[in-house]
Amino acid sequence: MWDKECGAYAKHWALVAVKKGTLFVRPKSAAAAQELQMRSGVLLKSLNKYFSRPWIMAVKTTYR
Repeated sequence: MWDKECGAYAKHWALVAVKKGTLFVRPKSAAAAQELQMRSGVLLKSLNKYFSRPWIMAVKTTYR
């Protein structure tokens, strides 16, 4: 579902981990990190629609 909801951005954002309602995403560039930050609200809403109860609360960038 990650690739489907991210669309073309999926090749620029790598989902690294999910922990306690937070997605940890590794962007491939500074521009990709900024785009992720701007789109995080919409992304959270679109990912939570797959669950009976929304549990994903935040997106954080990581470079590890």
